[in-house]
Order: sequence, then C-alpha cells, then structure tokens
Amino acid sequence: MSSGNKDYEEKRNFIRMFVDAKVSITDPESGHTFEGDSKNLSGDGALLITDKEFELEKVLKVDIRSLQSKLAPLSAEFIVKRVEKLEDGMFEIAGTIQSVS
Repeated sequence: MSSGNKDYEEKRNFIRMFVDAKVSITDPESGHTFEGDSKNLSGDGALLITDKEFELEKVLKVDIRSLQSKLAPLSAEFIVKRVEKLEDGMFEIAGTIQSVS
C-alpha cells in the first residue's frame, strides 16, 4: 500500500503492533491494581485503556496478558507520557516501557 508520498520516512524507533490484550496496572506507591486493555505495543511503549486516570510521569508496573495462549505475558515498568479522557469516561494512557522483567 503506497502512501503517495515517496519522501515519507517513519519517525518512530519501533513499529506499533495492535494488540487486544488484558492488562493489570499496579501503582507501586499505593499497591493498588487496576484492570484495563492494551491497544497497541511497540518496542519502547504501549497504549492502555483503563477507568483510572494517572498523572504524567507516574511510574507503574504493567502486566499484559494476550488473549492468545501462544504469546507470552509481558511484565514491565511503564512511565505515563500522555493521558486523554475518552467520551465513555475511560482514559487512554500512553507511555514508555522502561524495563521488562
């Protein structure tokens, strides 16, 4: 599929992979865990949907569990970089993955 612009160059370091996976989001400071969904994942970031609003630069622990058994779960330290409230009251949380455990 051509974009029509032959001079286009991808600016991201990693390509996004769209995933439909459940995610557990833990706030290490409070110990509280929240549930959500992962919408996309790349080599250095993720986009999550949850009903909890988090502050920018908040460090969280995320555990992403694929709905497909052939994909291994991912546990990572996640830093919130963008928060957007959606029309349905949920929050879109974008962030960077700092380390994987």
